[in-house]
Amino acid sequence: MPPRPRRALLAVLLTVLAVLGSALAPAAVAAGRGPVLPRLQSLYVPMPDGVRLAVDVWLPAGTRAGDRLPTVLETERYWRSRDHSGGIENDPRYGSATAWNEHGYALVLADLRGTGASFGTLRGELAADLIADSGALADWIAARPWSNGRIGTTGVSYGGDTAMLALGLRNPHITAAIPLSYDFDPYEDLVRPGGLLIEPRLAPYAQLLRILDAAGGTTCDTDEETRALCAEAGLTGASPKPVDGPDGPALLAAARAEHDANVNLVDQGRAGVHRDWTDGAQSWTAGSVGDHAAAISAGGVPVLTEAGWLDAGTANGVLSQFAGLTNTQDDWIGPWSHGRLHLADPFLPSRPLTGDERRELAERSYAFFDRYVKHPGRPDGTRRLHYYTFNEGTWRTTTRWPVPGTRTRRLHLGPGGTLAARPSPTPATDLLSADPATVPGTGALDRWNTNLTGDPVSYPDRAAADRALLGYTGEPVTRDTRITGLGRVTLDVTGLSGTADGALHAYLEHVAPDGRSTYLTEGQLALTDRAVASTGPDWRRLRTPRSYAAPVATPFPRDTPQRLTIDLLPTSVLLRPGDRIRLTLAPANPSSFETRPATGTPAYLIAHGGISASYLDLPVVG
Repeated sequence: MPPRPRRALLAVLLTVLAVLGSALAPAAVAAGRGPVLPRLQSLYVPMPDGVRLAVDVWLPAGTRAGDRLPTVLETERYWRSRDHSGGIENDPRYGSATAWNEHGYALVLADLRGTGASFGTLRGELAADLIADSGALADWIAARPWSNGRIGTTGVSYGGDTAMLALGLRNPHITAAIPLSYDFDPYEDLVRPGGLLIEPRLAPYAQLLRILDAAGGTTCDTDEETRALCAEAGLTGASPKPVDGPDGPALLAAARAEHDANVNLVDQGRAGVHRDWTDGAQSWTAGSVGDHAAAISAGGVPVLTEAGWLDAGTANGVLSQFAGLTNTQDDWIGPWSHGRLHLADPFLPSRPLTGDERRELAERSYAFFDRYVKHPGRPDGTRRLHYYTFNEGTWRTTTRWPVPGTRTRRLHLGPGGTLAARPSPTPATDLLSADPATVPGTGALDRWNTNLTGDPVSYPDRAAADRALLGYTGEPVTRDTRITGLGRVTLDVTGLSGTADGALHAYLEHVAPDGRSTYLTEGQLALTDRAVASTGPDWRRLRTPRSYAAPVATPFPRDTPQRLTIDLLPTSVLLRPGDRIRLTLAPANPSSFETRPATGTPAYLIAHGGISASYLDLPVVG
């Protein structure tokens, strides 16, 4: 059985948003002359197609008729709030709502169609109709008598996805966006990186969604697995909050009945092997910011984004956003787990972020919305990227990527597990073959786990795992060397057996003088998706041009050498004198990925030396 999530995203997001309440000094609301408006209202808002969305409207205490407020809009996949008893202070969203309210904003929280207390059926995750609802909600907000007509969209994880995708609607009322820990391209950056399904991580997450939606009648009490999931997620006995009024509970029941036929993310992940897959409203492109890049850029809405280097592929997405969108941007890639809850620096112990660190993150968001939502700040097209460097603890800022001064350092795989500046003159091969079930994986708390659970990220010393894999280690560096960007691994590979539907995983590691091996980043590739295109969309300019489309997918041939390129996810790390770089190769990662082939033991020959050089390209700055 795959490892269970230690913390459900519903609980994680409530924790993240509650952090915002600790950073504010009260901000005065413009004095109106009418009666005081309710602090919180829960009601239904009809969409153009008649589907009613459950919405909570939080206004600053003391708001009067005639006041005009900027608004923060969040659309939630994991319930806008839970049912609760008692006063307003018992609402799980009270802390985050109070934070925005005290800063002078109205907060509107909506259950996405087909989820929570909203009506409708979810026909596809991040489907077009679901995203279009953000535009209708923005129009509804702008028409409220308390609205100043300016709206900022925000959210964490799935809510960040919808906040960013809403910009493609080019709604005139949406004037800024803060998508946090979001997935720029769900296919490549989360569900199928390198074309490989993260099935061990996806299965429990998808089951949690079924419980949240009561899809197919699934509840916490369905079986032992669901009971355990709910206990770990804090969902036992919980339900979405109904709207106000005596009919609220009955309306909630009617709405949830429409969720029975919601799509299942595991089914989409398994069926959507290729990026061009579609099935009705389900597709990978509908939820990809890259596929809406032209519309988002044309709208010119400024964006603040924050992601972690070790949070699935979200850092890759930030760089795609930075390179592929012309919008004014303030982008941050830091040492964070998913949701920015924990320090995720492989050279330091994992820990929750401190109160000061959380306040700094919160103040950044408030300042950004103050400029572009509370006030009519004019976007100037400036794009700034702030990034943290591992093993140094230093932040830097750039307006260009790759960072100016970047050069490619090529290290060739060689005999005796070496990495060298020049290829060996003598051709040779190394055998890579192991039972995928026994191959060391990346552990319970890796980058793919945190994105779907909110858990911290922690990689143990990989020296023992490296001895079970095929590894190549470079000479000690003689001076400070900073690697910043996306590396690539180019391999000359011959499949011997069981490789027609095989896969390769590559890990980049830092080796200290005492022998400790620290995980830095990784890449993977389904070998059927090895085809490289001549060009690609602009948002993929930093990645190897590859479509992952069905028409170009072919079985990996046997006994015929093939040239493969595996992209490594981006990183920034400092190597000090005496440190070394290690590249390890594996046929599987059972911690987080499906096994290819599904049965049997694949065998490959990795060639190096002579004209059949295999090599590692690293982006070195300075």
